[in-house]
Amino acid sequence: MSVVHVDPIGIDLEVAVGETVMTAARGAGFVWPTVCDASASCGTCVSVVEDGLENCGEMPADERETLARTLVPLDGKRRLACRLTVTGPVSLKKRGVHAVEDGSQ
Repeated sequence: MSVVHVDPIGIDLEVAVGETVMTAARGAGFVWPTVCDASASCGTCVSVVEDGLENCGEMPADERETLARTLVPLDGKRRLACRLTVTGPVSLKKRGVHAVEDGSQ
């Protein structure tokens, strides 16, 4: 397990090996903004890696394609939470992450 700290909400998520940050957030009862329901096509779940970039998993092709299409420049610090895996502590910034209030995600 690795810990991912998410600001500005100030939560710490435990992320299992091979699990994405978004999946871990959903499992912990949080909503991570997305339009495409984690298919890496909308770019809405993009987050900024503030610390721990060296602990971020390799960027898959579908994530790279979406980031290249939606963000300029592609700087490596912007990652899609629906594809981001981690191998150690990471700090992210993502507005709009919030606790599930009504049981829906």
